[in-house]
Amino acid sequence: MTSLQIDSVTIRGHELSILDITTVNRCLVTLFILLAASYPIYSLYLHPLRTYPGPKLSAITRMPYWIACLKGDQVRWLAKLHSQYGPVVRFGPDDLSYTDAQAWRDICLVPKGKKENLKEVGFHAPSANGVPNIVCQNDLAHHARLRRALLPAFSERALKAQEPLLQKYADLAITKARQATQLDMSKLMNFATFDIMADFAFGESLHMLERGQYSDWVAKVFNAIRILPLVQMIEFYPLLKKIFALIEPKAVTKMRHEHFDHTVTRVNRRLNQGSEKQDLWDFILESETLTLKEMHVNAELFMAAGTETTASLLTGLTHYLMANRDKMKILTDEIRTRFTCRGEITLENVAPLRYLNACIREGMRVYPPVPSGLPRIVAEGGNSILGKWVPEGTRVSVHQYSAYHSPDNFKNPDKFAPERWLGDPEYEDDVRDVHQPFSAGTRNCLGINLAWHEMRLMLAKLVYEFDIESDAGPDWLDQNVYVIWDRKPLICRFKDAAPRE
Repeated sequence: MTSLQIDSVTIRGHELSILDITTVNRCLVTLFILLAASYPIYSLYLHPLRTYPGPKLSAITRMPYWIACLKGDQVRWLAKLHSQYGPVVRFGPDDLSYTDAQAWRDICLVPKGKKENLKEVGFHAPSANGVPNIVCQNDLAHHARLRRALLPAFSERALKAQEPLLQKYADLAITKARQATQLDMSKLMNFATFDIMADFAFGESLHMLERGQYSDWVAKVFNAIRILPLVQMIEFYPLLKKIFALIEPKAVTKMRHEHFDHTVTRVNRRLNQGSEKQDLWDFILESETLTLKEMHVNAELFMAAGTETTASLLTGLTHYLMANRDKMKILTDEIRTRFTCRGEITLENVAPLRYLNACIREGMRVYPPVPSGLPRIVAEGGNSILGKWVPEGTRVSVHQYSAYHSPDNFKNPDKFAPERWLGDPEYEDDVRDVHQPFSAGTRNCLGINLAWHEMRLMLAKLVYEFDIESDAGPDWLDQNVYVIWDRKPLICRFKDAAPRE
């Protein structure tokens, strides 16, 4: 047997010894170490955002943010950072969070000559058919087309025609509360808002109020919401996204497609069969500008965005009214002295009730339906925010919970005080225009009018019909957030109000 000793290798005509290769390897390792060490130095001392306050670790890596999101602790985490660092916080290498009112205007409005800061698409779950809904549509022309087609369905004139639908489900919620005498307000409001939106968006109810239980479809919506932070993290890192695409469990893939197929089936049925009453699709079809796939993805959006947020506000507001009985008495007196029977409680008649409106607005402040920030990407060339230039590609947002609970913006920020919206001198220095629960600008919430009608009508009818009680304490508010609140049950007792003379 002969032995062969290889002590050199030829590369492109050049002979390298084993010693040379070892040296090259050492150089590569050293270079990698230097690069790894240089990134923190760059992020802390050379990065364009280096002058913004925030934790040093967060300036280097986004992991503290992801950990907080996955734990459902993002709102508490960022609120603590704002309390420590002030109205602007750098919470990731390329992430800024604001609590100043001017930030809404600088981030969301588009004055002449300024490029729009577009939505961060990765923050929202990707659509099942690959077509962006109106929230994720960043092409300006297509977004304008979608908004023109959808906005008429949410106009005051169109919603007035939907009053029988809203009255139907508000009355059904009253019936269920009377029959049960005690139930979970959180579930009751979810049942009502999902039934309303399904009827509005598909022309058929989910019958959850009647049956007193979630449909399988809605249960999947809640499961999807709770894993949204994980989806966001996967979407954020291209390599992680590719890996997950290879290993995604079949059950997860099946769940996503089944949920979307449910939407497709209902939309197609409504389009094929038509409807005797005017609904969302009459306006959309009249515009003749949406493709069928766009109809599908936007219908799915309405069922997710136009339901749970309204239910959250009504549940949270009920808790605050239970905890502040003096405020509840003022609201009760306003409603019961204004109306002599339930039939008088109409959209038109409840709209001017000052204390009712103030309670709802204050509820959206102390318990905002979307407590997180909804990030935008700073446009090409950069933009000025709060008088300071922010480079392109930076993710920026107003963190709603932190902004609304900041003592810089509101006196006694954790106190439930509807009077602050009614000109009470005690709160004259409040920065009320920081309160933008439906966002701002041309990309604000389409359903703002519908949400206000639902909230006013449902709350007015419940307060008119019942003396409501709950034993939930302050710890009810200790909730996780996965973009929206992961609400605890709010068990309420419903006693028929005393007959009015």
